[in-house]
Amino acid sequence: MSHHTPPQLFLIDGYALIYRAFFAMISRPLTTSKGVNTSVAWGIVNFLLRLRDKYRPDYLAWINDAGDSFRTETYAEYKSTREKLDDELQADFDQSLEHVSALLQAFRVPQIEVPGYEADDVIGTLATRAAGAGYQAVIVSGDKDFYQLIDDHIALLNPGRGGPAAVTEQWVDSANAEERLGVPPHQVVDYLALVGDSSDNIPGVKGIGPKGAATLLAQYGDLDSIIAQAASIKQKRPREALAAQADNARLSRDLVAIKRDLSVEVDLAELAAREPDMEALAPLLSDFEFYTLAERLDLGAGRQTSGEVVATPGAPERPVVVVDDPADLPGLVDTLRAGTLVALSVQASSRAVRSASLTGIGLAIPGEEGQSWYLPFGHSNSVGALAAPTPVPNLPALSHPECAPLADLLRDAAVPKLGHDMKFGWEILRGAGLELAGLAHDTMLESFVLDPGRRSHTLDTLILDQTGAQLRPWHDVVGKGKTQVAFAEVAVADAAEYAGRRAAAALALHETFAPELERLLLTALLDEIELPLVDRKSVV
Repeated sequence: MSHHTPPQLFLIDGYALIYRAFFAMISRPLTTSKGVNTSVAWGIVNFLLRLRDKYRPDYLAWINDAGDSFRTETYAEYKSTREKLDDELQADFDQSLEHVSALLQAFRVPQIEVPGYEADDVIGTLATRAAGAGYQAVIVSGDKDFYQLIDDHIALLNPGRGGPAAVTEQWVDSANAEERLGVPPHQVVDYLALVGDSSDNIPGVKGIGPKGAATLLAQYGDLDSIIAQAASIKQKRPREALAAQADNARLSRDLVAIKRDLSVEVDLAELAAREPDMEALAPLLSDFEFYTLAERLDLGAGRQTSGEVVATPGAPERPVVVVDDPADLPGLVDTLRAGTLVALSVQASSRAVRSASLTGIGLAIPGEEGQSWYLPFGHSNSVGALAAPTPVPNLPALSHPECAPLADLLRDAAVPKLGHDMKFGWEILRGAGLELAGLAHDTMLESFVLDPGRRSHTLDTLILDQTGAQLRPWHDVVGKGKTQVAFAEVAVADAAEYAGRRAAAALALHETFAPELERLLLTALLDEIELPLVDRKSVV
């Protein structure tokens, strides 16, 4: 049964996604406890799940390159400038291809390739065939070459990418196809023939840039007309460039034009989207140590987990213990002081710092036997409680004598502390009458110093990218819209899991970021410039 009218066929530019996933994490690859690089596998699994959940394809195929077809024969320098991997990285990449192939089989996604041809030409052929058969074809790729195929029946889904040159996911069809290059789809081939493409080493016409190419096409219509009337072009630079490089322009046009008439032995009906083969997928996710993904898919993946445990590959499992009796505080503080670092996750009644009050504190310490704790201070009757006859147990205020051991710990500059976005936490504690001291690390700032161009430095995003763990999001805890409640009304058990896991996640991030900061000689920048700014008396 189709989810869309007309039914949608998604054609995935396979190697493009693999390269993107591999190079996005090349400096900090995701690895298993055995040292196996699983960055690509992680990226592809998450992509497939997001594609399934967000777009619900009716038909789906993964297209791979199987050669450069006529292009290398026509132009020996085609793609010759692409960076070569060293032996170690090449071995990782080759292994990643094997991982992806196995995952695609488990996800029951058909893999298609035609010997001697690039994926572009296979995709162009299948998209054209699908459009003619009454489907809407959706090409999944960030490659600008595919803009030439867009029409009322063929769309493009650019999956985007992270990192310093981040690109947001974008759906492109005939309504917005002209925005990226400045020319409509039917002129894209001629446009690329003029400007060339350094990534594929397509020469183009040196002396004509993107704006110049768009202007010429708007004035003359197509490449042949531009070349025929080159002598009449008023601007000297493009006129002389075309006079000297007309052959390069024609060659480039031949190279960038996507074939649409290959012999591809595929019945479109065989590409109907199917549910994953869970029996085949479970052992793969276990081998890759993607435990959170296994839970998301309701797979055991060979490892028992509980609702009170942070499922973080490479990090210890951490039960979250609620401490709501002041008599237990001295023993807890002794445990915290015995550790090398105390992670904090300060929770408030709302995210409006000036009106929020302290609701609870999540705590964690490093170590294989590390544990997480949650200290409730401002919870009211839990959501879903049936007219609870007694108040929810809370610790007294931080200023109360019974909380003195904890308050002394938080004020002690000799006890190093860590958190994520501690500017917020610091203000909440200050509003509760306590001035925090000893903040040694803030993982949000560590992430910013390592990658200032990154789109998101939230704890949820970072822990997902760096370790594969998926934290429960804020709105999943407090609800959305009319059902949203204050964090103080969230059941203590849910609040404890949320805050305790976040404290443990900050520790896991720091263990990843700290050596990289040292290697790049960025620790001093963080300690001497960024971190002191957290202790400012106001929050913007």
